[in-house]
Amino acid sequence: MPFYTYDDVLRISKLIQEIPCEVSEELRGWNWHTPPLLSAHTVQINVSDLSFSCQTGRLAFLRYKMNVKERDDERLHFGAFIHKVISMITSNVKSLLYNSTPQSGGELYEKMIKRMEDILAVQDLPAIYIKTFKVLWNRAALTYSSSLDKTLELSKYLSIDGLVSRVVPWICEFPLDGRLLGLNRAVRIDALVPPTLIIEFKTRKPNRSAEVALAAYALIFECLYKIPVNHAVILYIEFGADASSFKTYEKVLRIDDSLRLEFVEKRDLYASKASLDVDPGLSADCDPYCPYLSVCRNGG
Repeated sequence: MPFYTYDDVLRISKLIQEIPCEVSEELRGWNWHTPPLLSAHTVQINVSDLSFSCQTGRLAFLRYKMNVKERDDERLHFGAFIHKVISMITSNVKSLLYNSTPQSGGELYEKMIKRMEDILAVQDLPAIYIKTFKVLWNRAALTYSSSLDKTLELSKYLSIDGLVSRVVPWICEFPLDGRLLGLNRAVRIDALVPPTLIIEFKTRKPNRSAEVALAAYALIFECLYKIPVNHAVILYIEFGADASSFKTYEKVLRIDDSLRLEFVEKRDLYASKASLDVDPGLSADCDPYCPYLSVCRNGG
């Protein structure tokens, strides 16, 4: 981890079978047109907004009603960079497999390292970002080169498409349209393993708000594809202070009634505050990662 192979997908599938999850029919995404899922507001909330805790909903008021710009937060920038690198790695390893057809894991590893060096040669990044880039890329090169060797051992007659999907089983930045559920149209799942395994990467500390946002992705997926999504995965990625190494923590999450109702409550709170002209006031306990923290606490 954090780069899933086919073996990881099988492992997660077995874990999910051991975690039962009952979901009420009215809370399935395909019932978006009836309460409680039906949104009563025209404002379309970003799913990313739901990942921040704001008890009064002032975050939504500032963003949608007052059009206040987010304030820079290096921790959020760093998290966004990690997401971008993982997506870049995924597309590049698939490109190498499709276009250069390496015949062994060792060959793929060499090609991936060469591709990394070519990319970094034209980038202007801070030193710690370069180190982060290299650490993630090297881990992916090792993971996918090993995965390629295992796949090639199965058969020498695999089609290129079958081989690529077996070596790299997920799709990064999978697009969804959340408008039927009161969310925006440009929703992106960090990674999707077809048909229904949703995976989100998080660099912040574990929190309930991240799980509520994950429930939103699951409900949108159910709404669009009419397929039940009872479980999803959060991969927490934690880098050390000097970014020379990282640890990952995997959580298989039940998208149960309780979590779905929390999503509805939070969506409706944010949408209602974004629709009114009255400032809802400060939360008693602000999310330390909130992009509006300095606006609310420092009056900036």
